[in-house]
Amino acid sequence: MAYEFVRRADGLVMCRLDPQEKAIIAQVAQEVGDLVRADLGLSSEPAAVREAAASEDPLTRLEAELAGVDREPSDSAVQRLFPASSSDAAQAAEFRRLGQRNLVDHALVALSRVHRDIDAVGPVQAEIVLDDEAAAAWLTALTDMRLVLADRLSVRGDDDIDTLRMLQQIEVDADLPADGGMRPQSEAEGATVAGPDLVLAVYDLLTWLQDSLVRVQIEGLDHPG
Repeated sequence: MAYEFVRRADGLVMCRLDPQEKAIIAQVAQEVGDLVRADLGLSSEPAAVREAAASEDPLTRLEAELAGVDREPSDSAVQRLFPASSSDAAQAAEFRRLGQRNLVDHALVALSRVHRDIDAVGPVQAEIVLDDEAAAAWLTALTDMRLVLADRLSVRGDDDIDTLRMLQQIEVDADLPADGGMRPQSEAEGATVAGPDLVLAVYDLLTWLQDSLVRVQIEGLDHPG
């Protein structure tokens, strides 16, 4: 069972996760990172761009940086992570060309940090201990993970989540299969896909952890030292 984030006497923050919770959070962090890379084409960066990025010429390196990650997201979840900055198509495209790379890099580093921190403590129940830099990365990653899961649940606001929970409870009370008759897990193209009940449970876990982490960070600002 998870224990929420709290601040220790030494100023660090910590939570406790059981093996299943750690595995789920690490998997979601990995899959969100993979989704971003695949949707924005980061797995197939042209060799010319990689060579330019390693150049000794500052102008060449700058051109390489500006050439990366300016693709408009096609996946609805990635669109939530990196929305258009303007309703004007030309302005939005220019912002993606100039600024999207930094936003994507920041998101991927944060997701990788969550996966690495969980992996570092091993498979047993354990405390996750974070300094301020790591806590900021976790907040970023938890936000992005929740946005992706919310997209998969077709959630746009708190009312949608409340409705999902209400329907879930009705199904439980009526002893019906979750998701109105569909199996909790279905297979698509040979892969096992999590059903909405599981996705909602993971969403709730991430929300609860994020809320507790935000709370201890705010308390730290109110009571420094």
